[in-house]
Amino acid sequence: MAGVRDTGEMVVEVDQLLSVMEKKLESFESQTSDKKEKCTIYRVVPSVRQDDGAAYDPKIISIGPYHRKNNQLFPMEDVKWQFLLSLINRHKDNKLARLLRVVRAHEPLARKLYSEKLDLEPDALVQMLVLDGCFILELFTKIVFKQENEEIFDENWKLPLIRSDLLLLENQIPFFILQALFDSTVIPGISSENKDERPVITLPDLALIYVTNARMDTAPNVDIHHLLHLFHVSLMPSTGPKEPKPFSCLALLLYLPMMFKKFISYVFIGLLSLILCCFRRSRPLPVKKTSRRAPRTIPSVTELQEAGIMFKKREDAMCYLDVKFENSTMEIPQLSIQATTISEFRNLIAFEQCCPGSGSHFTSYAIFMDNLINTHIDVAVLQDCGIIESKLGSYKDVAIFFNQLCKGGYLEYEKHYLVQVFKDVRNFCSSDRHRWRAMLVHDYFSNPWAIISFIAAFVLLGLTIVQTVFSILAYVHPPN
Repeated sequence: MAGVRDTGEMVVEVDQLLSVMEKKLESFESQTSDKKEKCTIYRVVPSVRQDDGAAYDPKIISIGPYHRKNNQLFPMEDVKWQFLLSLINRHKDNKLARLLRVVRAHEPLARKLYSEKLDLEPDALVQMLVLDGCFILELFTKIVFKQENEEIFDENWKLPLIRSDLLLLENQIPFFILQALFDSTVIPGISSENKDERPVITLPDLALIYVTNARMDTAPNVDIHHLLHLFHVSLMPSTGPKEPKPFSCLALLLYLPMMFKKFISYVFIGLLSLILCCFRRSRPLPVKKTSRRAPRTIPSVTELQEAGIMFKKREDAMCYLDVKFENSTMEIPQLSIQATTISEFRNLIAFEQCCPGSGSHFTSYAIFMDNLINTHIDVAVLQDCGIIESKLGSYKDVAIFFNQLCKGGYLEYEKHYLVQVFKDVRNFCSSDRHRWRAMLVHDYFSNPWAIISFIAAFVLLGLTIVQTVFSILAYVHPPN
């Protein structure tokens, strides 16, 4: 209904505007009610992508809808059709019509699991899911059973790139689509013609063998979203109680000399600190501050070494996330860093940032390593300890990698899995004895010349004391 103002101007039709907004709200309400499933396959946010966008883009093959229009990935489309034909030819019961029928029934649910609205018609999405899913299944089969007689296996450089592309956040299809295709096909040596019988190898176990490079063969009992999620849960640190090490007299005999050596070291450092700090006035000791909040940072490797913390490669860990700090020793499992490691870390962290229910282990680990590594010297120390095995080139490249890895990432510092390590390290460094030791090492043992000067001064002080003692003795007991 329109109205007229005193100036003669027409006013906006209020009823028409109300009708338009109500229709918009109804449309939005219907979309919200239809999409009850939570997204599991996301686009990387632009603020994260701008730092290293190449780490999130596939290099050789597109899986799923997000990168299907990339012209550089078109050559692998023919390979997908070859693998589909190879999978169908594995058994007479494998029919394309059956695969299409099964995936078409799951297409509406699969569409809802993508964070972006897909501009694909239902049939186009079904074709893409069947083609990509069957390629993945056939790839697993050929790799696990060493049936590498295809063209893509002729060049060694392709296989690592394909595996890396299958572990990208934006390059995924829902795992239940893979499971539906797996259940609808017969693969001799893996599945059985009788669907009532359990397959020789389940799909999660088969996928785990591939994504972990045969490091693990039994998948955890969780609801898997996609291959990146499977890789993520396979690297989770062990949380169960550990069996205590058996006690023996031999172990005690071996441990006593270490304890004695440590005791002598502490006494020596304490006396030296007392002597030096009595004559030093240029810099007072920092004041300790107590806080109930979980620490957000810890000192670097070189600073922790000055405080008396030793670094050691942890041998009994199942994955590189199993970090332990105990008895002034930081035990960190070995991490092998190569070209694909950068992409893996970035996509695992992006997955945690997009899907908070997945945890924050890799974000926590990345921040932990970023704190430990400030310069190439820190990298060199960790490599000498066997903790880092780098194939990137220089130590500086490794330092830059860790310093930029978690840029813009969010971490709940009160609850992440390394919060107790952060607290223990901070408490260790804040104690008087370790602060004095750190000051002593930093001021007098930071380089060879300082060590030589300190030794010379200590010897001179000793000689002066001896001379004084002899002078007093000569005064008390003069010679005949």
